[in-house]
Amino acid sequence: MIRNLILYFFLWLTTLICNAQQISSALDSIHQLNPEDDYGNIHLYDSLITYYKKTKNYTQLGSDAHQLAKWLVRENQWDKGIEIIETGIAARKKAAPFNPELLKRSYVNLGNYYTIQKKYTKAIQAYENMLNIKESTIFNGLSYTRLGVIYKKLEDPHLAVEHYSKAFELYHPEKDKKRIITNHIRISEAYSSQKIVNNANKSLHHLLAADSLIKTQKKPKLIDLYSVNLNLGAVYTRDFFLNHEKALHYFKEALKQALELNNERSIGISYINMGFSNLELNKIEASNNCFAKSLDYLDDSIDLRAPYFLGLAFIASKQENYNLAQKFYQKSLADILNYQGSIESWTPESKSLQTSNNKEDIIELFYFKIVDYLKQVKLENNDDIYAEILKTVRLSDSLINYMTVEDFSYDTKLLSRDLESEINIMGLEACHQTNDLETAFYLMEKSKAVLLMFTMNDQSTSLPHKILSNKVNYKNAIEDLQSKVLIAIDKDKDSLIKLLNKEKEQYSILKDSLSAKYPDDVSNNKIPKILELSEVEVPENEIIIQYAMAERRAGELPHAYMLVFAKDSQKMFKISNIKTLIDNIKTLRKLLNQPFTTAENIITYKKTSNDIYKSLFPEEIRAVLKGKKVTIIPDHMLGMIPFEALVTNLDNNTYLIEDCEIDYAFSLTFQQQNAKISRTAAQDFLGIAPVNFKQELTPLQNSNKEITAANAFYNGDLLLDQEATKENFIKKIKDYKILHLATHADASDSIAPWIAFRNSKLTDLELNLLQSQAELVVLSACNTSLGKISRGEGVLSLARGFFKSGANTVIPSLWSTNDKATATITADFYKNLSEGQTKSAALRTAKLNYLQSNTDAEASPHYWASMILIGDTGTLLPQSNDLWMLWIGLVAVLLLCLVYFLVKKTR
Repeated sequence: MIRNLILYFFLWLTTLICNAQQISSALDSIHQLNPEDDYGNIHLYDSLITYYKKTKNYTQLGSDAHQLAKWLVRENQWDKGIEIIETGIAARKKAAPFNPELLKRSYVNLGNYYTIQKKYTKAIQAYENMLNIKESTIFNGLSYTRLGVIYKKLEDPHLAVEHYSKAFELYHPEKDKKRIITNHIRISEAYSSQKIVNNANKSLHHLLAADSLIKTQKKPKLIDLYSVNLNLGAVYTRDFFLNHEKALHYFKEALKQALELNNERSIGISYINMGFSNLELNKIEASNNCFAKSLDYLDDSIDLRAPYFLGLAFIASKQENYNLAQKFYQKSLADILNYQGSIESWTPESKSLQTSNNKEDIIELFYFKIVDYLKQVKLENNDDIYAEILKTVRLSDSLINYMTVEDFSYDTKLLSRDLESEINIMGLEACHQTNDLETAFYLMEKSKAVLLMFTMNDQSTSLPHKILSNKVNYKNAIEDLQSKVLIAIDKDKDSLIKLLNKEKEQYSILKDSLSAKYPDDVSNNKIPKILELSEVEVPENEIIIQYAMAERRAGELPHAYMLVFAKDSQKMFKISNIKTLIDNIKTLRKLLNQPFTTAENIITYKKTSNDIYKSLFPEEIRAVLKGKKVTIIPDHMLGMIPFEALVTNLDNNTYLIEDCEIDYAFSLTFQQQNAKISRTAAQDFLGIAPVNFKQELTPLQNSNKEITAANAFYNGDLLLDQEATKENFIKKIKDYKILHLATHADASDSIAPWIAFRNSKLTDLELNLLQSQAELVVLSACNTSLGKISRGEGVLSLARGFFKSGANTVIPSLWSTNDKATATITADFYKNLSEGQTKSAALRTAKLNYLQSNTDAEASPHYWASMILIGDTGTLLPQSNDLWMLWIGLVAVLLLCLVYFLVKKTR
């Protein structure tokens, strides 16, 4: 009875509120009952909230819930606090008049609560919801900074940089000076975490900007000075500015500030960094002293013991005491993973690796372990060490697999693939020494196009038809809106983007609701199953050659290996003289960019390409290539050259194309996955030839002849001249089996690789949003098979983009093509293809015909070798041919039936 009277009194007090931004007297009165135990009065608070809901007093409900949540989280009642503030957010959305600033305050607090609880996905959503409130810009800069901090914690430095950069645009240069300083320091740390050499320059720029702003303050914060000096030291440990003396100087300055702050953790960090710098300067005793001093400050910072033991491992390695180094690596790993047991024969479990917030540090540690194992095996000649190398490689592989499926940005996933390539190439050395072909094949397959496979749609599913239909409808709606956004004019773009975001949100809700019941089908977040060596079947007349090439450390010369598969044999080789090979590839590329103009050009080309041929094809396999269909799976710089244009015999100037039929693949696993995609385009051929361009690009006068000649063999549509727009291409891409683009392109554009249409350029990012049903894409455009070399993925070319969109085969170009020669070769190619030759045979025949029909400069590989075939090599007959064959088949069946009937009748 008394409790009800008290409650009634509090409800009555709700009429005594001051204004929409203040808490009610009722809330304050409940709080005053016991200010130190708000959760003890939660039943009273709940009743007050119920009363607000019943009376639809959303304004006061929003303010009271906002404050109550603060009190509850102060008492560590996180779940209830979050529940209350979410109630307040819902109320503030309904409140009239609507106050966007109050709603944004609640979202910011919600994001902060989730961050403290390490529920980062929910924190990100809270901040993004806040940023989507367009009526006010309050807290936008702060929220972008906090999102940057979260992405840094999630080990996604690329997204961290992206959000820190947005914060700079919103901060006021005077009012937000302290936040700007902090943002400069944080973005510099994120750039350093990207481990891209050129980004050290960006990191330095932001640190100097922070330092300059700090000096404008009357009382600079010691913690800011410490952070700037510590990070300046880190910059000078990077390859771009490598100067260990300077690094040591800044670490010493950071130590001074840490001592003045009396912050034990900061002191320990400074000593550890000084230890590493002294080690790089070969000051072993000074390094040992620094690591020893850091021990005094590690009691309350368990996570700092990991770099401490790593430093001791480096010292042991310098002294060639590799057994001791490995023990310290183990101790470092145990501290990273907070493992308390015996490390004698300990191997970390996958789950502990996956749940760590220091995945990149663990991969780096694995890298150093393997480097020292390789040094040790040379010193001790102990083959058992190779088994330890491969065990460490497998641990690294399982961790990088997990990083690949996590919700990282694409750039960060590329970074993890880059790290994996360094480890895998060392694993291949162990495979080569032990003749472990199965593991070698796995590591080679894992070093190519995994992200491409990962982003392709998985066609198999066990979802019920109704649910699958709903899922497909959402995906189609999203794809449709994405296409519309691509071609929309500015005034329509905002509304389309809002619709797109709404569809994405609904699709996300659908996936979340299904994730418990159908975990394997709701998300494609799983690494494609890598083909096993035992599954590789090579026909009698074919050979597959797989290459792997990567640096063991950025800036070093690559190492290279190859696997050769024939019907009844599999062999592994190590490629030697890599520096000479790379120099020859660079020379060959220059020679291929133009026709032969002098006899000296011809001699140099023959010698260079023959040297490359000898490097890439060991003597014992050269003879077996003749008359075979050879599938090349290149890697690294090997993707920049046409193997068919290599000279195999200096005496008679024979090209490899004259000995065998050549095609290319990203990987055998990719080939298998791509073959599973169902392609149901109804029409044969779409040819696109802008001829002239609105951009400053040279006209391609023969390009219309290319697609017209192809259209003679394959019926379809032509987009010529003014019809060859980006918008028309986007509308029609799904409807055709063959897409032929005769235009300009540049996959090496540093800002955004592109393909030119009559009115505008289609970028690689836009291409990634499209879906095709193409059995064949011919990119008769410049450099469409080139692009940035990404270690662990291969060449990030425009051809790769078309595979991502759904293509089965792509014929791109390796350099700027001659449109007249290309028109001749492609016309012959389509003729051969329409007559039943396979795609690869048809292209080879066309090239050989060109070679036989031309002499001197016009027979230069520049004219005929640019276009290569990647992917499926099967036949692709015109629909008319298909129908003709069908009619023949039907007539044959009818005749057989008639004969059978007559024979039966005569018996």
